[in-house]
Amino acid sequence: MTTPARARLNFALIFAAHALGAMSVLSVLTAGPQLVVALGLSPLELGALASLYSGALAAASLPAGLVTDRLGTRAALTLSAMTIAAGLGICATAPDFAQLGAGIALCGAGYGLINPAAGRAITLWFTPRWRNTLLSLKQTGVPAGAGLGSLTALLGQVWGWQAGIAMAAAIAFAASLFFLALLPRDAIRRTPVAQSRKPLTEILTLPGLARANLAAGLTNGMQFALWAHVPDLLQRGAGAGAAVLGLSLGALHLGTFLGRLGWGAVADRLLLGDTARALRWLCVLGLAGAAAFWGYGLTSAPALAVLACFLLGTTVCGAVGLHIALTARLAPPHLLGGAMGYTMLTTNLGGVAVPLVFGAALSAAGTGGAALALVVMLMLGFGLLRRL
Repeated sequence: MTTPARARLNFALIFAAHALGAMSVLSVLTAGPQLVVALGLSPLELGALASLYSGALAAASLPAGLVTDRLGTRAALTLSAMTIAAGLGICATAPDFAQLGAGIALCGAGYGLINPAAGRAITLWFTPRWRNTLLSLKQTGVPAGAGLGSLTALLGQVWGWQAGIAMAAAIAFAASLFFLALLPRDAIRRTPVAQSRKPLTEILTLPGLARANLAAGLTNGMQFALWAHVPDLLQRGAGAGAAVLGLSLGALHLGTFLGRLGWGAVADRLLLGDTARALRWLCVLGLAGAAAFWGYGLTSAPALAVLACFLLGTTVCGAVGLHIALTARLAPPHLLGGAMGYTMLTTNLGGVAVPLVFGAALSAAGTGGAALALVVMLMLGFGLLRRL
């Protein structure tokens, strides 16, 4: 039986694993000004580093889930941390964009392993009573890792840009040793039926999972759309000043943190673990945020801009933990890793497609068009989540 102290240690290591992915990319991107000078990178090449990371993460998600089911959680998390450490090591010694891009893509692939492995670990190692809460709480490791990556990059101001990235690589390698030494083994016995079919076929035909994943792609896509377009959206019409823009972006990120922290607890404590119902309520409250954005477009009232950003941060930007929890409910234990990889694949693809749709609506019809696009996507997400 797992003791409370052991459970806390396991969760701390899972949280640390999530922090590694954000730490790796931010340790490189925060050093961007120095990379432009030292390696002669253009703004396009600097932006391409983020695209390479995201593309590798998306491409690795489903294969990584299948690998997690085969190797087990401890081995998968250890491999992910070693992969990130190797990618950062390649970046730290890069003489040009090509090697830098290869290293950052390897970091993305390593993070692709973390998402299904960490979700599988929560599902297998912790009581279902707190599953939604813990799956949401582990996602707060992402902003923690982003802060750590930005801090390591500051070493580059003193010892050169390589120092900060090398420090991040050392942290990732140390984490891999901790995962290997301290995480428990997990073993899932396959039934004869499960052995007789191809795992990928089983995953793709799980009842309700495709609809749940499409909803996940929509909410994650709306998150990326807000990150990309909120500054431009607020500047339209009367034009928000720097103070309003700063308050609105602060409200968006504060709402994201609170949403990732709170929705899991709402599902577990108030909705008796009904994750799909929690996500439907999330979509309904998101409509209030879209309405506030529409009101801002009509009135240019700063309070509406701040309210809209907070509500949308709390809802669509805080949904990812619930989507992973819903996958955990829909998938049998021996397919958990692959199913979560499938979820993260569609989630990341939503991050590619939805910002383009949102941007087109904003260009064609201004703030009102953007608000309408949010309403349509939230209602579509609500419909996909019915009867799950």
